[in-house]
Amino acid sequence: MIAEEEWYTPLSQIPSIVQSKRLSANSGICHDISFRKAQINALINMIDENYDTFKSAIHADLGQNNFFTKMFDVGSIVSAAKFVLSEMDEWVKTKAIPTSFPVNTALPFKSTITPTPRGVILNISPWNFPFNLALVPVLEAIAAGNVCIIKPSEHSMNCSKVMARLLPQYVDPRVVSVVLGGAAHSTELLKHRFDAIVFTGSTEVGKVVATAAAQHLTPTLLELGGKSPAIVCDDADLESAAMRIALSKFTANMGQFCCASDYVIVVESKKEKFVELLKQALVKFYGIDPKQSQDVGRMISIRHTERLVRLLEDPTIQIVHGGKYDVKEKYIEPTIVEADVNSECMKEEIFGPILLIYTVPTTDDAVNYVQDHYTFKGKHPLALYVFSKSEKKWKHIINCIQCGGASINDTIKHIGNKFMPFGGVGTSGMNSYHGRYGFDFFSHYKPVMSVSNYSTNPADPGVWLLFPPYTEQKMKAIVAMSNLPDFCRKVKAIFRIVMPAVILGIVFQYPGIMNAILEFNIKTIINAVLSMINCIGNYFK
Repeated sequence: MIAEEEWYTPLSQIPSIVQSKRLSANSGICHDISFRKAQINALINMIDENYDTFKSAIHADLGQNNFFTKMFDVGSIVSAAKFVLSEMDEWVKTKAIPTSFPVNTALPFKSTITPTPRGVILNISPWNFPFNLALVPVLEAIAAGNVCIIKPSEHSMNCSKVMARLLPQYVDPRVVSVVLGGAAHSTELLKHRFDAIVFTGSTEVGKVVATAAAQHLTPTLLELGGKSPAIVCDDADLESAAMRIALSKFTANMGQFCCASDYVIVVESKKEKFVELLKQALVKFYGIDPKQSQDVGRMISIRHTERLVRLLEDPTIQIVHGGKYDVKEKYIEPTIVEADVNSECMKEEIFGPILLIYTVPTTDDAVNYVQDHYTFKGKHPLALYVFSKSEKKWKHIINCIQCGGASINDTIKHIGNKFMPFGGVGTSGMNSYHGRYGFDFFSHYKPVMSVSNYSTNPADPGVWLLFPPYTEQKMKAIVAMSNLPDFCRKVKAIFRIVMPAVILGIVFQYPGIMNAILEFNIKTIINAVLSMINCIGNYFK
């Protein structure tokens, strides 16, 4: 292992790094939209020109293959960047908005809302998707006009070093800096004031980050963990469910993924068949000896491997598939276990290739279990997966279980939709990002009302109404005008209902009017409308 001082950023440099980014933000360097786009394009070029370097670093840290690099980590950064570039011209626009009473009496006026940069962003990123979770929040922050400091994980040493070396070669160093180091470096960074902080990691460390951010009233985007359940109902397509649950648990970084299916709740009548199909899926995916499969990655560290081994040695669980391990090689075989409520693995997030099976009599019991053991205690899952062919049933389940996001009859797909937010709730996180939602978090939407009325004349309604003295007559006028919007809404609703009937009445009473409209015979149209108005007037006499 390389000594810390050989690749960590010296702690003494952190204040000057933060100060340099503060000066960059104050200079407005990222206010120019074309400059922001140039930095995001530079990120894309960095990945395109150094893809093999990124791939090698991921393999060295996580033992993952090219598919993982392309689909789950580095390749998805390019996809996210191109999406942001295609949309940001619309996002950055100043938009005119309506003006409400009483300020709309000051004619003429204009109300607008403009997204403005927050300033300096700190991203403390994790080791499990070392490039994606470091750079996707940053490219969205740059799109919003911010400058950033990335503090990547010390556990994914090779990836962190590559990022620190390559980023300054492509992205303007005034915009992004990388601080390499461990917990002491995060602690030192959090002593400084930032304009927003992003943290991806455990709930416990998330609390530490939130506490530090509160000292400066800094908004935080926390992407945390939690035990994300998959619920297999009695009407589910079991083979489809088994394949998709195995995908999220094992293919996506061998369970080292905050949205992996942490445990499966399956109804008793379907358990035996489901487990058998799950076993078949694992053999189909990884072969008889998964250790030899290029699709089976490794754990991030020996310490993390030892933790998972301790869970496997819990006497309250029954291993039904897999269970082999090699601590030195940081290898845990894709494993299926049956657990009960007292099992250690049901009390904490697994974050590894151990899939728990918990059996219940009915779907309602599944919902009750999640509520009683997790959500009613404030422990909300980051993701929820429900397998059922009944829309009524799956809607009932997702309405009963509060979670960050959900996929129905599939897993992890909702995370990849660039038009949807990704974020947790409660102990699984706060705020969200991805696409427009990231741009919104990293922006302050500044409202501006521009008034071109300089009148001081009491005859001007805007002057008479708002300035003293406040007479009884003014109060009545204010009340009447305050009720006007509600009255207009009611009239509008009535108009929508009545107008079609009026049109049908005109057509019925004057069948030639349609031909007149098509021929644009204005005289016939006017006569018909006047006659109809006359009829309506006679009706109300």
